[in-house]
Amino acid sequence: MLKSALRTTLTGIFTLGLIVSMSPAQTPSPCGVMAQGLMVYGGFPKTGAPYSATVQTTHELKLADGNAIHGLTVTHDYRDSAGRLRSETSMPLCNVIGPDGQFRPLIDISVNDPVARTTLHWRVNDTGEKVARFYHQPAPQPAPAAPPLTEEQRNQNAQVQAYWSSNRRSEKLGTKTIAGVLCDGTRSTTTTPAGAQGNEKPLDLMEEYWTARDTGIVMIHIEDEPREGRTTAEVTDLKLADPDPSLFAPPPDYKLVEQVNMTVPAAAVK
Repeated sequence: MLKSALRTTLTGIFTLGLIVSMSPAQTPSPCGVMAQGLMVYGGFPKTGAPYSATVQTTHELKLADGNAIHGLTVTHDYRDSAGRLRSETSMPLCNVIGPDGQFRPLIDISVNDPVARTTLHWRVNDTGEKVARFYHQPAPQPAPAAPPLTEEQRNQNAQVQAYWSSNRRSEKLGTKTIAGVLCDGTRSTTTTPAGAQGNEKPLDLMEEYWTARDTGIVMIHIEDEPREGRTTAEVTDLKLADPDPSLFAPPPDYKLVEQVNMTVPAAAVK
């Protein structure tokens, strides 16, 4: 009974971890590749700390028959001194046919203003109507006070902590220069024991981070999981300066439409 409860708890934590660990800059690609934008330990303040960065995300999944599936997504991220964030994801596997008959990658663009609590979204090379959608983010609500834990819950939490401590190991990888930036490397490996999630043999999840000393920016993030494949996100270009202000507004020929939610337009702004 206790082992079953622990397995249920661990499975729930594993699933929740996949949800909450996704960076806000990560963009789900309709072509099946997760584009990961710039990651920063500790996060940027609401204003200041401008940058421009290019992040290449590659994914490889090796199949049992020896076949392999590859994917590539390129994300351009920008942040100005006012705290506005632009994420521009080019999806070469989502090519569309342009007016000239040539294939062009679909480009997904979003601009988030954490101070004004607004979001803009539009696409380039889309064959549909040229529309930029404007959203107001809801005001943050205070989290309700959590009820005190029961003795059983405290015991389960202690067992979970002991489980992860005994099945996770970390190591330092030293330093190296990436895109002109000095970085420190770390690697952690978490083992799911045989039978814990229906697996016949132990499963190892490996994560590797190369983090810039001066800014906390993750220049390389590698995640290798037997069931999902190997994903590598690497910053290939980084500039710590204010980007062009025009990047934070849609092109002038796009119609700006305010949305009351993700699907229902409220009114055309212009």
